[in-house]
Amino acid sequence: MPDIVTHKPGSFSEVMQLVEAFQDAHETSWYRGVGNAEHSLTPTIFRHPKHTKIEKIHEMETALSSVFEQRSPPFVSQAFKSVWERMFYMQHYGIPTRLLDWTESPFIALYFALTSSERTKTGKPKNDAAFWMLDPILWNRGALSDISFNGGILDPNREQVKSYSPEADLDERKNLPIMIYGTHNSPRIVAQRGMFALFGKSVDAMDKSYSDNPFADGTLHKVVIDKDIRDTVAHSLFRKGISDSTIYPDLHGLSLELRRSFGFSQ
Repeated sequence: MPDIVTHKPGSFSEVMQLVEAFQDAHETSWYRGVGNAEHSLTPTIFRHPKHTKIEKIHEMETALSSVFEQRSPPFVSQAFKSVWERMFYMQHYGIPTRLLDWTESPFIALYFALTSSERTKTGKPKNDAAFWMLDPILWNRGALSDISFNGGILDPNREQVKSYSPEADLDERKNLPIMIYGTHNSPRIVAQRGMFALFGKSVDAMDKSYSDNPFADGTLHKVVIDKDIRDTVAHSLFRKGISDSTIYPDLHGLSLELRRSFGFSQ
């Protein structure tokens, strides 16, 4: 079973060197940034304070989707052609799902890692951040090794994804998460170059599943960004043109950027 390769760079340029090395070693690379390095790779619906068993989570997923379908029409201008389109849309508006966001852009992942921070009374970051690097093709081959899957990244129309559908029988669902392309049905998904991990029947985090199963070495890397250099690295990122209005191409993003530019806390 593989160990997670972990790095601890000392500057923005060292982070970029790690990205370059990962991209040189892998045909395809995805990224995810989290504000607290202690947080595991778990989708929101698995973090419910009371319901931790997959059967209860499955019931909750069905109920959430039903309520969203009933109450969202006044706020959504489009019709959803499938349960998958609805799930992707719900994910990008913060409604709990079995999807975990990844992105094709290391800069966007780094933005999320560095800007979602709790701070002390003096304004210093409280926690180290984490920036994850993933080879989604190697992941899928490891996750579906029981059927000798030798393909690449999946989409909801593929045969291998059918058992993961919210409409499928839970008993038929496979355990491990798989990496899929989502429907780009919101400006935010497009701007953030959003990709997704779709979780199965196991409620384990991706990092735990990786360490407990026969994935290829080097599929998943973790880059820990020390809290003492978070703001310096963030400043370097902003100078490269990645800012709030890049990530959120709407008034919300402009508001965040103006607040940050004029020295307000986020």
